[in-house]
Amino acid sequence: MKGLGRHRPVPATGVNRSTVLRAIKAGRLSAQRDEQGGWQIDPAELHRVFSPLPAAATSSPASAQRDAMADALVAELRAVIADLRQDRDRWREAFERQQRALPMATQLGATGEATETGSKEVPVSRLRRAWRWMQASG
Repeated sequence: MKGLGRHRPVPATGVNRSTVLRAIKAGRLSAQRDEQGGWQIDPAELHRVFSPLPAAATSSPASAQRDAMADALVAELRAVIADLRQDRDRWREAFERQQRALPMATQLGATGEATETGSKEVPVSRLRRAWRWMQASG
């Protein structure tokens, strides 16, 4: 086992590294220092003093049930996301249709006929005017 840091558990045993260092200093665990000043511990020696972590059960009924529930929730969330994307696309299309129809409505007069000169400018929105003002004023 290479150099021990502080306040992190040793992966093979689950105990803190400071506990391992105390065992080395107390003489319960034999270890040697390497060139960089870290501790070299033989894995067999480490497991002699500290028992290894038990291997995780590969397929317990509780974990299988949790996995099935998680899979069902993920599938449901994916369906909700697909519905939201469809709604978003429909709203975008409706907005774009409205934007395409808007310039035509401003060119037509109140009676639905074209203005006499047809050169009347399309009114600029307040946001666009504000944006232009902010760009110009710096």
